[in-house]
Amino acid sequence: MDLGITGRTALVTGGSKGIGRDVAHLLAGEGSRVAVVARTKADVDDAVASIRDQGGTAVGVLADMTDGEQVRRAVAEVREAFGPPLIVVGQTKFTVPGDFADIEDVSTYVDSFETYTVSQIHLLHAVLPAMREAGWGRFVHIGSATAKEPVGNIHHAVANATRPSTTGLLKTVSDEYARYGITVNTVAPGWIETQNAVDYLRANAGLETEEERRAWMLGNAGVPAARMGRPEEIASLIAYLCSAQAGYVTGNWIEVDGGHHRSAF
Repeated sequence: MDLGITGRTALVTGGSKGIGRDVAHLLAGEGSRVAVVARTKADVDDAVASIRDQGGTAVGVLADMTDGEQVRRAVAEVREAFGPPLIVVGQTKFTVPGDFADIEDVSTYVDSFETYTVSQIHLLHAVLPAMREAGWGRFVHIGSATAKEPVGNIHHAVANATRPSTTGLLKTVSDEYARYGITVNTVAPGWIETQNAVDYLRANAGLETEEERRAWMLGNAGVPAARMGRPEEIASLIAYLCSAQAGYVTGNWIEVDGGHHRSAF
């Protein structure tokens, strides 16, 4: 399928690893000019080289997306290299595990809110004006299924408290900007087989092998698919949401979790 985004400029935050890297590759493969944005130069350089080796067009930008000044600079660098980014994939990470009783420092919750939600405010302010002027834009946030259905047994009280605020923000923005041809959606992965997730399960559940992880997914996590998802299974949906064909899909929360979410709605 031709996604109709040849020549578009795409900015992919966290594009050097995991899901973000797969998204960057898919968008480049569709003819978009991709800016890989992350904090670590070696990882960014490796991702950019990989895209170019496959015939794609890419540039690397170093930035911490939780810092408003760095966000604005990153967007300016992308604009100078390729033109304004009309496709934007946003994500940030903040991990302070623990149950509610374990975390008494309220500033931890504040830091989490700033990482998950304020970072997206900075990014939206930086990219929406050009999208509105162009009459076309795609903004996809990579969130987490726990924002809608918090999971207590993974001990992330802080994330469970602060992730939903990002979802509310993006739904509001999607309503305000849909009339300008701009879509805003959240993709919510469940258990995805990234290195971080594998390390977490090793440290907290003692799982060493894929067979052990599959059994745990079904018996403990309650994932009907009985396995972790693959990063490319998330990336493919994100690429579609960035497409010309997805112009009537906006304001949505789309879970990709192997059936983990139990509600029919």
